[in-house]
Amino acid sequence: MEKKILKFSLLSLFFIFYSSASFSEEQIPTDVFGSPPLISNVQISPSGEKIAVFATLENGDSAILVRDLTKNEPYKRIASSDNKSLKLTSFSWFDNEIILARAWLAQDIFNTKTDYYRLLRVNVDGSGFEPLFKKRHFKDLPLRWEAGNQTQIIDMLPDDDENILVQLRMSNARSPDVVKLNIRKNSVKTVKKGVAGVGSWMTDEDGRVRIGRTYDRDTSTGSIIFQREGSTKWRTVWEYSSFSEDAISVLGFGEAPNKVWYEAYKDGRVAVFSADISKQNIEPELVYSHPKRDVETYLRYRKDKKDPIGIGFRDENFHHVTWDKETSDFEKSIYELFPDKEVYFLGTSDDRNRYLIFAENSSTPGSFYLGDKKLGTLDLVANSYPALANKVLPAKKELFYKARDGLDIEAFLTLPEGKDKNLPTIIFPHGGPIAADDEKGFDYWTSFFANRGYAVIQMNFRGSTGYGFDFMKAGLGQWGGQMQEDVEDATYWAINEGIADPNRICIVGGSYGGYAALMGAATSDLYQCAVSFAGVSDLLLLLDGGRRYGGEETLRIMLGDKSRTELKEISPVNLADQIKIPVLLVQGEDDSRVLLKHGEDMRDAMKEAGVDYIYIQQEDSDHFLTLKKNRLQFFKETEKFLKKHIGN
Repeated sequence: MEKKILKFSLLSLFFIFYSSASFSEEQIPTDVFGSPPLISNVQISPSGEKIAVFATLENGDSAILVRDLTKNEPYKRIASSDNKSLKLTSFSWFDNEIILARAWLAQDIFNTKTDYYRLLRVNVDGSGFEPLFKKRHFKDLPLRWEAGNQTQIIDMLPDDDENILVQLRMSNARSPDVVKLNIRKNSVKTVKKGVAGVGSWMTDEDGRVRIGRTYDRDTSTGSIIFQREGSTKWRTVWEYSSFSEDAISVLGFGEAPNKVWYEAYKDGRVAVFSADISKQNIEPELVYSHPKRDVETYLRYRKDKKDPIGIGFRDENFHHVTWDKETSDFEKSIYELFPDKEVYFLGTSDDRNRYLIFAENSSTPGSFYLGDKKLGTLDLVANSYPALANKVLPAKKELFYKARDGLDIEAFLTLPEGKDKNLPTIIFPHGGPIAADDEKGFDYWTSFFANRGYAVIQMNFRGSTGYGFDFMKAGLGQWGGQMQEDVEDATYWAINEGIADPNRICIVGGSYGGYAALMGAATSDLYQCAVSFAGVSDLLLLLDGGRRYGGEETLRIMLGDKSRTELKEISPVNLADQIKIPVLLVQGEDDSRVLLKHGEDMRDAMKEAGVDYIYIQQEDSDHFLTLKKNRLQFFKETEKFLKKHIGN
């Protein structure tokens, strides 16, 4: 009976919200890659009787849909947004009848874009869709400004059926308070008032605020403050500096009231430790480390246990590190069903009988499944990209190459089906730059490029995360320097291996990757074209923006001890007269991370220098191509641009 219900719901969802595309085996329509996933999240209610999905509708609207598994009825849309003024981003269940939704909007403050996040509630019958925080809650802020981020839930208070704890700026504009928010009554009670210098708070497993994290932007130093159980006094237990080997990050508490799990460096790599931090002399116990990777992770819990059952880090088989035997045995049984995929466990009902998983790999977009332990069933709920459900796309392959100074760089190669030599090639550096690409997950950019016949090279240049302290430190101060050389060296590798046709190479990137693309266009003769989405073009503009929002010192460390003159010399906006290749430049009007001015100034500089360029300014577009209309426009324009300049 359960399988019949699920199959009915699946067909209903696709019929109503997606027009299936017909296409040849050779080339998948741009619309498929240029649209956000039809389904990007599925969550099960605490009772296990309902599931909710986050969908992008065919017209580009975002929607939350709910289905009662006990009834033979289709999904019901309970909330939606046209994504113009307010953009829905995610949701979670509060109880069996209420869902908490998160939304984002960009507003102009002091002539620049600023992110605002809103927390809303909606009943499963579709009623009561409204913000949980009201203007009256922020009467103490200057000019009655509402707090920027209202979605930082720090504790769902599982034993409280009315309240959650949220961290936000309510009593002053500089330091966040912790407030108890009554979901049913929209009432707010302050639990912990903000403390000067404290930027975030953490609760223990009993919902008490016990940890604070401070940061001094003038000295780029921080600390962890702690309140011992039963005490009213706070004391500093750790101090650290930004981008240093003494960095500490607390992950969470367990059943013992003073024991925490935390990340810290061990032998140059991030590892997980535990300790009783109520002691004067803290004695750390190593919990988990990896010989080759930083263990950058989070704690995983089970609803019936206060101690963590494992961490989110994945081992060599891309399986979670799990300490609880019952959970580990269950997860192993699921991994066996998907031996070539990365599996994400999305949650369970309170009785842990029903559960949701998501499975994907680099050649297959993800699918959501609902399992029932008692029935022994595991049924498909939805495919994230239905039009790709029966397609096997080219997979990423891991490789290593040596940079010109001998440093080993990990990279990933995606080749078009059946081809491996003398190919038009995309050099695709990631954003961040303190981030990293990986091998396993589905990447709609690389899949799109490979489907069009391009080889794609993604490199984790020095400064990328996951490779230890020395590798991270090697990237500091190397914008336009050795990080850029690492990108070039990946290009040389592809040419020397015979993969890339040296006369058909384009460098493409977003955010920092867009900066690298523009710098490649200005400083290298390896490329025949460049594509930059939301690319940084002016490091002084970036630095001055960091000063306005309190991040100048961190940016100073990332950019290095350079004068303003030196920063000008590695800013693409000042190198436009050196660009001799065509450039596609795309910038979003609602981008609060790389402001519109980066794109406008780069456009003006290229126009003055006589560069062959195309500039597209996207209305309502953020830093992540969230909206369907923006993503589709970018992919269509990029496809035409690449075909014209390096073929396919």
